[in-house]
Amino acid sequence: MDLSVEGKSERIPPGSHICQLYSKVTEIPSVTARLMRVGLSLSEKCLFAAAPAQIKEFREELHKLQVDTDALIEAGQLILHSEREVLLANGNRFDPYFLLSSHQTFIAQALREGWQAVRISIDMTWLLKDTATPEQILKYEAASDAVFTFQNAPIIALMHYDHSKLMPNLVVELLKLHPISVVGKYIKRNPFYLNSEQYMLKILRINKEKSTNTGNLPH
Repeated sequence: MDLSVEGKSERIPPGSHICQLYSKVTEIPSVTARLMRVGLSLSEKCLFAAAPAQIKEFREELHKLQVDTDALIEAGQLILHSEREVLLANGNRFDPYFLLSSHQTFIAQALREGWQAVRISIDMTWLLKDTATPEQILKYEAASDAVFTFQNAPIIALMHYDHSKLMPNLVVELLKLHPISVVGKYIKRNPFYLNSEQYMLKILRINKEKSTNTGNLPH
């Protein structure tokens, strides 16, 4: 068991990226703490990025799980970010490939330091506020699937989105790009998952059909 939500557990293999659709930000810390506790016990380096209030609640959740947060931070095994700038290009702009590159750098550094793997958790609604388009979000998620899942990279990523602030069609597309999702009190494997290769082929096909239909329009 790598992740448990309300008594339902799932084994999370390396290279996994998980989507949590939440309605309240208070749903983030407990799910993240349980995922991170497992990684920390397996000598994995962990990173959690969210607003200060969620960082505080995350520390409290780890304390409930009898995890010495301060000692782990001092040892360099646990990194907490409460400022968005470090994850944004030039400190103020969301770039899907910049964020993906930061994950790759984090993995490389962790392995050099002797850790076995990494776990990353980010409140994407907090990170993306006023900085990202739906297209950029989907580019990031599709690229993450391509780079990490297919390469079986030593990373587990848990990304959180406030579904009330997303357009319904974006929620549908996000779910397609995540093999495992947490929605409310439930964690489950997604039967509608399309890997990044399938997803990009679908996008190309749709764009081709649009182009063809446009070309056939009467003048």
